[in-house]
Formats: sequence, structure tokens, C-alpha cells
Amino acid sequence: MSARMYSELPQVVEGLPASEYFAANDFVSRSFLVAVLRGGGEAQKWIDDGHSLFDGNASTKLGNRFDALVSAVWSGKTFSDVVAVAPPDVLAANGARRGGKFDAWKEEVAAQGKIDCSADEAFQLEKMLEHMLENDAARELLEATVSMQRTVFFELLGHRCKTRPDGCTLARWWDLKSTSATWDKIYNSAVEYGYAAQEWLYVQSAIACGMEPFRMPFVFVQTMPPYRCKVFHLPVEMVEQAGRDMQRVMEQILLRRETGIYFSADAHEITEIAVPAWAKLTTEEYA
Repeated sequence: MSARMYSELPQVVEGLPASEYFAANDFVSRSFLVAVLRGGGEAQKWIDDGHSLFDGNASTKLGNRFDALVSAVWSGKTFSDVVAVAPPDVLAANGARRGGKFDAWKEEVAAQGKIDCSADEAFQLEKMLEHMLENDAARELLEATVSMQRTVFFELLGHRCKTRPDGCTLARWWDLKSTSATWDKIYNSAVEYGYAAQEWLYVQSAIACGMEPFRMPFVFVQTMPPYRCKVFHLPVEMVEQAGRDMQRVMEQILLRRETGIYFSADAHEITEIAVPAWAKLTTEEYA
């Protein structure tokens, strides 16, 4: 990453590898802001000291693979160009994906920029892609997309920030989400993973680049049969509240770094657990 990128903001970078984006720790991301909003000064100090709160899991691995697949298809490649399934002759005698032949095959596939999958994983990815492209709203967004995985570095409220939308059209940006939630429970994912905060920060970065404000569509694709796809907007008031929360936490982050005080006044005192009213009800009151 060049010195110019650090000194002149905003900067729009096309084709920046994900590893370089995540390594740009001098820039504030949505995930960092949400982590500090929820974890307070303790979470901020942990991250400021160079640690990570989350290193990924099977769900994030699948999501990253699906993102890479959709991006490749958008660029003109086919499913078979991107996804590779190990042939039987490189597997162990019991069919396991291990051994010298498999490791050599895996290295070869990685060098070709392909996604190494088991047959079951490939089937899952294929159906997710197929059903995403069958959704009119999702397909229209993809067809209108002029850039995927664009990176934006910009300044906001005294912070150097970064965003990386999955897809950018001329008028709006959109994000791709893999989910195991049913549609009636999808709001839980939006709340748990801070999607409203993501929309607010991404729109701020778009504005910094000269775009007009927009509502950000989220393309959700389910990771379980029948692998349905649906495109959602978040409620406007939810995004507005997230914006207020983000502005507040950004002020707190700066103050903690300036003062060196990361912990609340009562962090080392004996306090009483805050219990919501519904949890204080007796058995008779429940009945």
C-alpha cells in the first residue's frame, strides 16, 4: 500500500487483495466500531494492543468462498472455472481429503486461483449461486455492478476509515450475505452482525467519494436447502440509530486513546447485576 494512499484521502482502490485490506490496521472498519460499541473500552484496548476478537469460523469461510465465486462469475467466469473438486485418484484410500497427492493437487488448484471444495461443498455453492441468479432483484444488481470488492479509504469524525462493499453500481452499493437464518428471523442476523452500522459507514464512504446518499440493498442467500435468495433493505430508522451509535463510539475511541483511560469508573468495583424487569417476574406472575 503506497504512502500516497495514507496521506491523500479519500482513496478508491480497485483490485486490492483482501489480505491487504484487512492488514490496513491504521484504518477503522465497521467490525472494529461494532466490537467497541458492544465491548466498550476493554474491547478497544484488546484490539488496540494488536489482538483480534474473532478469527472466523465455518460460516465465515463459506461466506468468503461464496463472495469469491460471485465476484468471479461477475467478471465473466463460469462455475467450473472457479470451483475445483478433488478427483478420486488424489484422495486417500478411504476417500479422505489428505495425503501427499491431495496436498499437491490442492497447491496446484490454489496457484490457479480456484476454490478447493469437497463434492458436497461444491454442490452447496452451485445451488446458492443458481438461486441467487434466479432472483430478479439480485440478478439486476449484479448486472448493474461496475465494480466488486472496491476498497475505499476515507476520513470521518477524526478517524481514518475503510470500507469494502461487495458490489458497486453507479448509483448505490450492495452487500452479499450468506445466512443460515429463515426469512422471519433474518432481523436477528442484521442486529447481531451490525448490518445497520455497516450500511451507515459504507454510505458515508460513498458520500466522501462524491456520491449521493442511498439505501444499501443486502443480498441474502441461504446456506441450507432450498438455498433461497432474497434482497432486503434495512429499516431507515434502524440505520439512522446505528449512525448515532457509530458517531458516539467514534468520539469515545478518540477520547480513550487521548487519555489512555480505557476502563469505566466502576470497572474495578463490586456492582449489582442489571436484570431486566421480565426476568424478575415470579412463577405466579408468569402464570
